[in-house]
Amino acid sequence: MPDVVVVGGGIIGAACAHELTRAGASVTLIERDELAAGASGRNQGWLVMPGDPANRPLFEPSLALYQGAAARAPLPIWIDAEPVDHVFVGLDGDEPPSGGDARPIDRQELFRMEPALSRRAERGWLEDGGRRLDPAALTVGLALLAGEAGATIRHHLTVRALDLDGDRVRGVVTDEGRIAGDVIVLAAGPWSTTLLDPIGARLPVRPARGWIVRLRPQARLVHHLVERVGWRESEWRDRADDVPTGGSFSERGLRSVGGALLNPHPDGSVLIGSSREPAIGPEPADPTVPRRQVTDAIELVPALADAEVRSAWWGVRPLSPDDRPMIGPVRDGLLVATGHGSEGVILGGGTASLVTSMVQGAAPPFDPSPFDPLRFG
Repeated sequence: MPDVVVVGGGIIGAACAHELTRAGASVTLIERDELAAGASGRNQGWLVMPGDPANRPLFEPSLALYQGAAARAPLPIWIDAEPVDHVFVGLDGDEPPSGGDARPIDRQELFRMEPALSRRAERGWLEDGGRRLDPAALTVGLALLAGEAGATIRHHLTVRALDLDGDRVRGVVTDEGRIAGDVIVLAAGPWSTTLLDPIGARLPVRPARGWIVRLRPQARLVHHLVERVGWRESEWRDRADDVPTGGSFSERGLRSVGGALLNPHPDGSVLIGSSREPAIGPEPADPTVPRRQVTDAIELVPALADAEVRSAWWGVRPLSPDDRPMIGPVRDGLLVATGHGSEGVILGGGTASLVTSMVQGAAPPFDPSPFDPLRFG
């Protein structure tokens, strides 16, 4: 196995470092901040089947990998022992959810499952849910396990450039100097393009900011993952705003889209997401997004109006034009693993497995063509 440098200490980079080390590679993981500092530690922590069937091979190895890591990691990693059902709620004639396997439930069953719902709730749909987990602890745990197995973990070290020798990438240049590698795995999320653009490997990865608010009600109000139907379809219709132009920015600024996804946690708090806004700067362009998310949540569960607001935060996600990751070689000696959008945790296990097979020169565990980073030309 070759010497591998993994750039990025989020869930994708940590999972790749973990699997590569287990396969016998000599791995150096480099993170410019602390581990899980970006969206990997700032998300809902929801491990659920992806909606796009093409992404499902990346999802399938994730649960087993994460459960194994949780059993061995030197810090506690919380993962649900059993899945939590997903309840979709229709208010005032909302249309049924499109796609998926949600089955309709009558109003009586809906209120039996979620008694605190608004009386405006007219009908519901139930879908098999996923497992909740602590994404930050999972990311750190995977990296620490890689370190215990022999990987070198470097954080608070910035990679400034890729070390290009002719057409081959032979290492990275950091604030402490050059670090050589036979293979570089670039898993720096939305910041991957800052290293790719100077060598002419331009990929259409767009950064998008997503907010989450944590509320703590006095009593348990939400028992399942609860979501109002319709907002995801609206989000898809508004995808054009993912790529703002000078004209659209001058006329209306940046537009955020989203809705209420209520995620109850064992500590009694409720996480409120989700949203998406083009991230063109270091700070949010629309600071009203978390307020609007909480407003949407109260519309679903009115008693949340009395819940204490504990915190709000955001993470920046790497989006691809077709919402499928970009995984594979872009230059001799350089693999990318980015573009996972809001599904980094969901797709981390399969991404690490595919990257490891590519580094080994082995047969891939599944068809990699849907994730070819050069598919956009």
